Amino acid sequence: MTHDASIAGAIDDPGAADVLHAVLAHGGVAVVPTDTLYGLSCVISSEEGVRRISAIKRAPNDRRYILLASSLEMVERYVASFGCGSRALLEAAWPAPLSVILPSGAACPAWAGPTVAVRIPALEPLCELIERLGEPIVSTSVNRTGTAPMTDAHEIRSELRGEVDLIVTGPVDGRTASTIVDLSGEEPRVLRDGSYDWDALAGDAKPSK
Repeated sequence: MTHDASIAGAIDDPGAADVLHAVLAHGGVAVVPTDTLYGLSCVISSEEGVRRISAIKRAPNDRRYILLASSLEMVERYVASFGCGSRALLEAAWPAPLSVILPSGAACPAWAGPTVAVRIPALEPLCELIERLGEPIVSTSVNRTGTAPMTDAHEIRSELRGEVDLIVTGPVDGRTASTIVDLSGEEPRVLRDGSYDWDALAGDAKPSK
């Protein structure tokens, strides 16, 4: 791949989605719109893709990233349990800009560590793409570590030309990062307040005070 950071079009355009699928299926790195911000993405099985993402972000190689899945069934393949939450709780919440940290399952790669952050995004074309790929994709904000996430596709292309293989566009202006809740312990802990209201979620898990 030439890493030319070409802009393929919008994620809801079938042609652009096909190009994105081909890039990711072959282990490439792309900029992908999510239900929150643009994300640097590769498939979970691409160790080289994860290394490239860390290099782009100027992050250490052991940096851990959120996984985006297409369904609860896909999530279940990569986690050991739902921690102190439950399947019913997450079924009620997802798809949504809510990332939860759960105990890693045997299928998770070594870089994920003992726990993994995962969510099902509220963006149907993205979920359809992930389902076609048959595995989760890595997602992390498009920025160098310590700088603000970029939200304009042309700015991203100017900054990351030669470092990413493809850019697919989508409506991310004005959006904020996902809420992150750790469910891997004895009780839920909100690690990052974001665009999902965890307190309003009906269910048996509530964040610690």
